[in-house]
Amino acid sequence: MDRFADIAGLLAAYATGYDTGDWASICECFTADGIFELVVNNGTDTTVYTGHEELGAFMRASLEEQQDVRRHFSTNLRVLASDDDSATVASYLLLGVAQREGLRIVQSGQYTDTVVWQDGAARFAHRRLTMDGVF
Repeated sequence: MDRFADIAGLLAAYATGYDTGDWASICECFTADGIFELVVNNGTDTTVYTGHEELGAFMRASLEEQQDVRRHFSTNLRVLASDDDSATVASYLLLGVAQREGLRIVQSGQYTDTVVWQDGAARFAHRRLTMDGVF
């Protein structure tokens, strides 16, 4: 089993789920009690969503507010530590807006994740996104 490939696939599934509005796929990326922590406004505001219901509601509301087509890119994937059951992972977010003229990057951030393996699949136990700019 290639754990790095599992982690890369998990990040891609999360980004694609958000970009396509597939809330069930996003929730499947997390353990049932998984945590998504969003740090914004230069670190002054932190919001925590726990479990599939809270996470799905947040993601749905976020997309409903958008008037454009977003594309999420996870880059610079690094496994910082790992054992048989979990891994600590870091990556960057580039958030793009797809326009007729092309793709425009509108935001960036840093993810720090705790990934666990359940039933042979990688899942986020905790995902922290620290946005670089004001959100």
